[in-house]
Amino acid sequence: MTTHHTPWKPAQKFGFRFVFLFFSIISLLCLHLVIWISFFAFGKDGYDLNKLFKPLTGPIHWLDRYIFHLGYDPAIHSNYPGDGRFGSAFYLTAILVSMLVAVIWSILDKKRLNYDRLFYWFCLYLRFVLGITVITYGIDKVIPVQMSHPSLPMLTEPFGNTSRFNVLWGFMGMSPGYMIFTGAFELIGGLMLFFRRTTVAGCILLIFILANVVALNWFYNVGVKMFSMQLLVFALFLLAPYLKTLLQFLFNNGSTALYSPKQFALQTNWKKGLLIAVLLLFPAVIILLNGVADYKRYNEVTVNERIQKAYDVTTFVAKDTLPPLTTDTVRWKRVLLFIYHDYFVVYNMQDKSKWYKFKADSVNNTFTLQNGPDKKKWKVFHYTYPAKNQLQLAGKWKGKDISVSLKLSPVDSIPLNKEKVEFFQED
Repeated sequence: MTTHHTPWKPAQKFGFRFVFLFFSIISLLCLHLVIWISFFAFGKDGYDLNKLFKPLTGPIHWLDRYIFHLGYDPAIHSNYPGDGRFGSAFYLTAILVSMLVAVIWSILDKKRLNYDRLFYWFCLYLRFVLGITVITYGIDKVIPVQMSHPSLPMLTEPFGNTSRFNVLWGFMGMSPGYMIFTGAFELIGGLMLFFRRTTVAGCILLIFILANVVALNWFYNVGVKMFSMQLLVFALFLLAPYLKTLLQFLFNNGSTALYSPKQFALQTNWKKGLLIAVLLLFPAVIILLNGVADYKRYNEVTVNERIQKAYDVTTFVAKDTLPPLTTDTVRWKRVLLFIYHDYFVVYNMQDKSKWYKFKADSVNNTFTLQNGPDKKKWKVFHYTYPAKNQLQLAGKWKGKDISVSLKLSPVDSIPLNKEKVEFFQED
């Protein structure tokens, strides 16, 4: 194994120590996401994302209380590192820990000339982490499940009530072809990171893709802003050693040789074989599991689209029959049932929706609407089917005894479902 003695500047060594530690910590989010998505290959539901990070809630809560002051409260806030208070505190904690450990590392290892070997292996690790993560998202689009066709709530509520997130998900879901197109490029870019000769081209491609993803997440208010920025920073870091020669090639109007970083190889045959096996088998298994999981999710979404139901309220009785006035705060306007995913959605007269998980009891003919862990707040409605395409509900709503008559509205009658892409479009 060749030894390189080119010394690094003290600032370079400290900067690498910090980046190595910080990226190593936050890269666990990539591996965790991949495992969570792959879990769908073995069951209908993934495991609880919050469980892995639950042991961190105490230390992060203490740090936030005395240092960060973001207002994180583990009793009411999610403990998954998304765009919420816990996520922000998690990244700040990672920065703080990395800085402190980098200082200690610098004191204990101040005589080292460089980190060429560690830099090489760390970039290899980062290439595969980024590649597998991007491929995971690519598969979600090639098998179009990440953004499904606009749901009944999206199609029936006024466009003015639609959130930016739903606008983005809706326009992507309306065109599976475009989603497959974007996913294919994510797949290509991720696969290119697995091979040394295509790493630079893969980083360039992914930087353009991820920059657009970051912009969409920020300006359409998607809850993975920090995570998508993390992926973009990984791609920029991997491209950084080649940036000088790339700029010379692009702007100096002359030929130049692409920078070639120092290469390190394992000398023992069994170590080489083990490394190659890991680098080939691990991505292959992850890609296979994600493909199986997304295929199952695609079938589930297709089934759910067929069996979801929309009911229009024909009469609403709360002591007296309530007319359909837009000023009424008790009367319902519409009910949506997502039978596969057990959602019961109530729309009031102002087209504001209230979502519940529901359980149907066919023995007692009841729907139990759940809106939290407190069973005292659950709502129980007795149901009957007085005629074909009709549903009758009776129970309590806002402290009043109500009786609701509903009529099934054909899902196919909702506009926008069957529009096709046309080559010839006349004015």
